[in-house]
Amino acid sequence: MNMKKLSYALMSFLVVMTAFSCGGKKSPEPAQDEEELIEITPEQFKNSGMALGMPAQKTFAERVACKGYISAPANAMSKISPSIAGKVNAIYFKIGDYVQKGHTVATISGNEFMDLQQQFAESAAAFTKAKLDYERASALWAEKIGAEKDFLTAKSIFLSTKASYQSLRSRIVALNLNPSGIERGRMYTSFPVVAPISGYLTKTNAVIGQFVSMADDIAEIVNVSGLQLKLQVYETDIDRLKVGQTVQYQRAENPGNLQSARLVSIGKTIDPESKTIDCMAAIDKSAGALLINDSYVEAAVVVNQFTANALPATAVQKQGNEYFVFVVEKRKGSSYMLRKMPVSVGHAERDYVEITTPLPDKEIVVRGIDTLQ
Repeated sequence: MNMKKLSYALMSFLVVMTAFSCGGKKSPEPAQDEEELIEITPEQFKNSGMALGMPAQKTFAERVACKGYISAPANAMSKISPSIAGKVNAIYFKIGDYVQKGHTVATISGNEFMDLQQQFAESAAAFTKAKLDYERASALWAEKIGAEKDFLTAKSIFLSTKASYQSLRSRIVALNLNPSGIERGRMYTSFPVVAPISGYLTKTNAVIGQFVSMADDIAEIVNVSGLQLKLQVYETDIDRLKVGQTVQYQRAENPGNLQSARLVSIGKTIDPESKTIDCMAAIDKSAGALLINDSYVEAAVVVNQFTANALPATAVQKQGNEYFVFVVEKRKGSSYMLRKMPVSVGHAERDYVEITTPLPDKEIVVRGIDTLQ
C-alpha cells in the first residue's frame, strides 16, 4: 500500500513538472519570409523616381454622367431680320464682333421702302387737311351754322385719315426713322437694321447687294452672359438630381478643362427616342471660360460627396482585374523591403483613388512602382 502511494505521488509530480515545463515555454513566432519581400536599394529607389507616403482622407463625389450643349435662352439670342424687304447696302459688323443694343448692323434700301415713305408723306398731308376740315366743321356745327351732314362727313374723313396716318407712322418708327423729317419732305435713301440686344455677332446670312425679305435673317446675336447648359439626363438617373447641385462640364474642343455650373431646373418630359430628360444649369462665369452657343459638352452632376481613405493613383498598380500597393515592411540596412499587398479600390477623384481595404500603419510607395512586379 505504501509502495502504491509512493508510485502515485511520483507520477503526479512528473505530470505537474511536465505541464509546468510546457506552459513556461513560448512558441517561436514565425519569421517574416524575406523571399516574399522585394528589396529596393537606394540606387533603385532614386533611379525609379520612387517616393513614400501614407494614406490620407480625401473627398470623393458620386456623379451622374450626362451630355448636352451650351444653349442661349430666348432672351439672350436674337435673329435680326428687316422690317421691310429690300437690298442690303452695307453690313457694319463681322462674326465675333461685340454689338451694343441699338447699334446699326446693316442698312437696307429698295422700292418698297421708298413707296412706304411716299405713302406716309401723302397720308400725313391728308390727315393734316382732314383735321383742319373737321375742326372747322365741328366749330360751325357747335354754333348751329353748318349742316349736320357736313359735320359727320368731316368727322368720318378725319378718323379714317388719322388711322391711316398712325398706322404708317408706326411702320416708319419701326424702321428707326424720324417720321417728322419725312412729313417735311426729307426722304431717306435707306433704313438701318439695328441690334435689339447687346451681344456677339455669331452668324451673318447676307452680303452686300443681296435682296432680303422680312422672313430672312441677316444676322444672329448672342448675349454670352445669358448662356446656360442644356443637359440630357437619362430617366433612370433623374431621381438622384436636385436643384442646386453642382455640375462639372467640359467642352469637346477643350477636354480636361473642367468648368462649373449649378442645376437650376429639372425637366418633366421624357424624350421618347433618347429616353432622356432636359435639365438646365446656370454656368459659373466667374472662371472666365470661353462660351460658344450650341457647342457640345460632356457633363456630370455631383449628387453626393463623402470622405474616404485614399492614395495617389500612382501608388496603385493594376494587374489584370486585381490592384496592388507596395508597403514598406521593414528596412534592411539602407534598402527598403517591400511587400506587395492586394487592395480593393473604389471611387477615383482626379489624382487620388479610394482604398476600401484596411491598410497597415506603414509607409507605402506612392510613386515609381511601374517596374515593380
